[in-house]
Amino acid sequence: MTRDLFLVLLLICLPKCIQGKHLLRFLTFCQKDVAGDGQYDIEYDSDQLLYVDPITYRAVPRLPEFAEQWIPDPGLAKDTYVSLGTCKYNIPRAIKGENSPPEAIVIPTSLIYPKQDMEIGVPNTLICFVNDFHPPVVDITWTRNGQFVDQSEVSQTQYYSNSDFSFRTSSYLNFTPQENDIYSCSVGHISLQAPLTRFWEVEVHTDHQTVATAVCVCGVILGLIGVVTGLWFIMKANKYHWV
Repeated sequence: MTRDLFLVLLLICLPKCIQGKHLLRFLTFCQKDVAGDGQYDIEYDSDQLLYVDPITYRAVPRLPEFAEQWIPDPGLAKDTYVSLGTCKYNIPRAIKGENSPPEAIVIPTSLIYPKQDMEIGVPNTLICFVNDFHPPVVDITWTRNGQFVDQSEVSQTQYYSNSDFSFRTSSYLNFTPQENDIYSCSVGHISLQAPLTRFWEVEVHTDHQTVATAVCVCGVILGLIGVVTGLWFIMKANKYHWV
């Protein structure tokens, strides 16, 4: 193995969910020799309902609305403790049983976009969506005009699993758009020789630019009309000349 890292996924699907064409997954993953690592998720149709904090063993809903509609099983903390312990216990045995297989490494993709329609001077959030990578360890950094941003403005989701067991995550940057600002999101991963970087620039479309564009378009249209009219008169004049 190129790294001392081995990912274990435990997947449980309730049969009644398959019959209704829905998928409920209880997902556990952990990594070898990574202190405090581990994740226990409950997902429904690839959307995370909640995860259990591996330190406090407290259930955290993905969205506040989930907390209002569903109360987690009181035994969830114990289930998480057992699942993560089993995961850690099985890693060296799985490696040995499979004769130290090579680690699956998949290059991530990324996309950067604003959460809301952009307006100059109005607070907004930039989202850097990183997808389709494996193993689930990425380093995401932001810059504004070439300078690293304050980390207090940045937050990141957990690693979510895709149906093919690759992973995805999102990083959020709170910002206030200013004219000509340029932001970048860089993703570091074991599969990359250099960070994968995407840029996003604050673009301003003023009323003056809109009017100028409209005038230009109208000028082109009038020019075409003039050319067509001129050709028509020339053809008509030639017709009378031959007669």
